[in-house]
Amino acid sequence: MPASHKAVAGLAPRAAVTIKDIAGALGLSHATVSRALADHPKISAATKASVREAARRMGYVPNGSAQNMRSTHGTAIGVIVPDIQNDFYASIAKIVADAAMERGFQLALSITEDNPERELKDLHSFVVSRAAGIIITPTSEPKRETLALLEGVRATQLVRQHPGIDKEAVIVDDQAATRAATEHLLNYGHRRIAYVGTTTELSCGVDRLAGFQAAMRHAAADPGLYAVGLPRPEFAHHAVHGLMTRADRPTALVMGSSSLTVGALKALRSLRLSCPEDVSIVGYGDPEWFDLVGAGLTTVSLPVKAMGTYAISVLLARIKDDAAIQASPPTACRFPATLTIRNSTRPLAG
Repeated sequence: MPASHKAVAGLAPRAAVTIKDIAGALGLSHATVSRALADHPKISAATKASVREAARRMGYVPNGSAQNMRSTHGTAIGVIVPDIQNDFYASIAKIVADAAMERGFQLALSITEDNPERELKDLHSFVVSRAAGIIITPTSEPKRETLALLEGVRATQLVRQHPGIDKEAVIVDDQAATRAATEHLLNYGHRRIAYVGTTTELSCGVDRLAGFQAAMRHAAADPGLYAVGLPRPEFAHHAVHGLMTRADRPTALVMGSSSLTVGALKALRSLRLSCPEDVSIVGYGDPEWFDLVGAGLTTVSLPVKAMGTYAISVLLARIKDDAAIQASPPTACRFPATLTIRNSTRPLAG
């Protein structure tokens, strides 16, 4: 597991920020800070602004809710994901919702669209409402206030593992997955293979690119034909269009996310290219409609049910037994993916 930051820019990582902390930082009395936060009419606008900025910066949560979550919590399980249109996250949300309901909890969903400001805002709302626990797919650059808030709550990372979040991570063995996808194409005789994947600002993006490059180097093939960016169809559409209009265009593509797979398929259609006749392609993820693309899309299938069940089970166990938080240090649990071979890949024509 990557090294974790044990402190965040002067903040005490495992204790909730109090009014006393803000007062000490600003050189004000406890009463003044309390009144400023309550918008008391006798406190000047300048003082109120200063106090509120300090509270925001230091990660202050009203009523000490972050600290109290270990002993008193509500009935909500917060799920913070970047995109609910992604079949993987939609499936995870249902798994969590069903398991939570069986234990008397409710699902509270946040869709960040990989926006750190929205991530912070929604996390803060969950903490203030005393959510019992949180499952989060963190953005690439969470706000330091986000990192501070997460220190005080029960949380599990999903798919992505951020070095500043000292919480258990439930992730895919992405390096092995993209390596297997690339080796499949190499075994079919392809050597000019391109990878289009998630930005390497995310842990999963680093692992997926590493798997592709490891397979290519082992086969003495060029590992440098790749493009990485935000996991959005628009990025893949642009990248694949550029790759497939080159004079030495690739004969095969490996995709690094389901959203990017969608963008790649759209780009091929716009160019009137088909797979596997013009290019072999291995997708990522396996929504039901992948089986309906042409004669079926070869893809990296993810262990969605296993990951979702494990993530919520671990979180519910920690909600039930706070002592487990201290007894079990954060770990990274990697789940293997499988390569589902259909008809979007074929041996390179001699």
